[in-house]
Amino acid sequence: MATERGLDPSRLPRGATGFRDLRSEPLPLTDAQVFASVCYEAARLVHGRVLEIRRPEVTPDFRTAVIRRGASIAAVLGHMHLPVLAIAQVSADRVIFGDGYGVIFGDGRVCLEEALRSLDAFQVLTSTELNMPISLIDMSGLDRAERRQIAYWKPQTLGELLFNHWD
Repeated sequence: MATERGLDPSRLPRGATGFRDLRSEPLPLTDAQVFASVCYEAARLVHGRVLEIRRPEVTPDFRTAVIRRGASIAAVLGHMHLPVLAIAQVSADRVIFGDGYGVIFGDGRVCLEEALRSLDAFQVLTSTELNMPISLIDMSGLDRAERRQIAYWKPQTLGELLFNHWD
């Protein structure tokens, strides 16, 4: 559910995986324009620039903004259904994936993280939160379809669960 600052990473709400039972209510969507605006403003604040914003597809089902500051490149990932962001490592012009299951998370550029937090539109998850083992997470709020996907894909961390490439 939510804490004073938003999502409690140790207790996930329905929609965290992006899947739902077909007979259940549709999941809420985060605003793509707000995501883009936040990324452009954060890039401006750190004297960087947005190289591209990738729209979600079937897989991955999250938004990605690639931001360059000098020689450093980072990707800001935006969840489709929850107002949360993550900063991911990138190599050249692509996000680095670990074993095909999800993004390898790092703290990214501290100044980018601070800029995103200062805009207060989304909760920016930390590396510690993103690397939280699944075994420590209360998933009772997830629906049956989400639990089936988790059992099939076997994510190891919160980051792998939230920002997945499952189909």
